[in-house]
Amino acid sequence: MQRARQLGRYHLLDRLACGGMAEIFRAKTFDARGQLHLVAIKRVLAHLAQDQHLIQMLVDEARIASRLRHPNITRVYEFVRAQGEYFLAMEHVDGKDLKSILDRCRAREKPLPIAHAAWIASEAAAALSGAHDLADTDGQPLRVVHRDVSPSNILCSYSGEVKLCDFGIAKATTSRVHTKTGVIKGKVKYMSPEQAMGRKLDHRSDIFSLGAVLYEMLALAPPFSAPNEMDLLLKVRDARFTPLVQARPGIPPQLAAIVERALARSKTERYQSAEEMGIALKALIADNVPEYTRSHLSRYLRKVFSEEIERELRLLEEYTLGEPNPSMLGENLIADALGPDALYTQFTPLVAHDAAPHRERKVYPGTPGGRAPKDLDPSIHDAPTLIIRTSRRR
Repeated sequence: MQRARQLGRYHLLDRLACGGMAEIFRAKTFDARGQLHLVAIKRVLAHLAQDQHLIQMLVDEARIASRLRHPNITRVYEFVRAQGEYFLAMEHVDGKDLKSILDRCRAREKPLPIAHAAWIASEAAAALSGAHDLADTDGQPLRVVHRDVSPSNILCSYSGEVKLCDFGIAKATTSRVHTKTGVIKGKVKYMSPEQAMGRKLDHRSDIFSLGAVLYEMLALAPPFSAPNEMDLLLKVRDARFTPLVQARPGIPPQLAAIVERALARSKTERYQSAEEMGIALKALIADNVPEYTRSHLSRYLRKVFSEEIERELRLLEEYTLGEPNPSMLGENLIADALGPDALYTQFTPLVAHDAAPHRERKVYPGTPGGRAPKDLDPSIHDAPTLIIRTSRRR
């Protein structure tokens, strides 16, 4: 058995990923009734925690992300300074990021089914639309631009939900720390031409990036590749790529046209809003697979990742919790933006002894108190998961 470490209101479990600025953990926390909540913790790496300019940038960006309340965007709970560390607590999505899904497709040498690719892209477009349309309390647009739409930032849950995450380099008009013109942030092969050239961006840059992600879902290779970063920047700048109908013969012309429009070099020739691109994708799905729902994606993921699902469930049971210290909750640096009734205020590292501590409560971001909508039967989410081992099927 492994012992979970307390950080703020949370008990850190397994590490899910590590990047150049932070590492991501799965974590447990509880509410006053002792019900379990799983969250994701993004902890700033220790050597960066002393960089106050960086921390201020992360605080500003957490404020932006905390304003985004959309079913296709991961919910931010709090940004905390605790025990000399800084971390972001956010919604945990039980599934895989799109990068892992595409890596599995490449390993199996089987392309992602076209309907799944179109559905994932349409849901990501809905997330972008929600972010791009965000306004302040006076109704003034905040002009949020994600700037890092890529497979690793699109999460697909085992229940078929699609969520855009990591607005970590997003920008809005409310940011106090600004990126200088000419400074490039993001993953190069998913950048728009204007982003690769370090120019000022608007929401149409994200549309280009989503087009690059959709291209890769369909072709199993990104539209732009080169032996070095400089050559890659030049290719992205010129928007030179192999036409999708050549990269994956048999693609419906309607879908190829959507990809090519999203990847137009000129901003004026692209979709002018993420909503417009999403409508085009949903129309394509309705025309070609009218019966498609998110359950189709769910069944696909549960089949492809059946062994991982079972392993992840077992891993949760291998952690024991130490004696929690309620004085180590830390300071939420974006509490004023979240308000007094924010979801994080329900969380505690303490387990109520008179409750069933290991029963997870489903949190519904965007609803009052995170409770289930009135028209949703919560028993659906309490049903046991059936894992089908593909190796036994003939």
